Amino acid sequence: MPKTRELSDFERGEIVGLFKGNHSIRDIADILKIPKSTVHNVVKQYRDNGMESTASRSGRPPVLSEQDQRQLTRTARKNRQATLAEITEEFNKFLAVSASTRTVQRALHMEGYYGRTAKKKPLVSEVNRKKR
Repeated sequence: MPKTRELSDFERGEIVGLFKGNHSIRDIADILKIPKSTVHNVVKQYRDNGMESTASRSGRPPVLSEQDQRQLTRTARKNRQATLAEITEEFNKFLAVSASTRTVQRALHMEGYYGRTAKKKPLVSEVNRKKR
């Protein structure tokens, strides 16, 4: 995992724009409050390859979008007693692409929802109820 977040296309465009405006790498770093090494790398990529935006990543794109993640969280919160299979079935009714139970479980874990067993609580007997 990277130490810092990745620059957006807008931030990269700002760096390239300032570079085209004959600012030095140090000036750009001071103006935008970005490390000099980052500015240097962006300028180097622009000079060598003409790249202004981030390179596309390899690998499979995620099945669930951010909107799908929010919908899943709402579905899970609606019935806290539901099993993972029930949540997945309910969620897949709204989704164009069907998500597996493992995908749903992973997404819920990222949101902080985990499967728990309710604690057993003794019933209050008639005698104790009258004493109360």
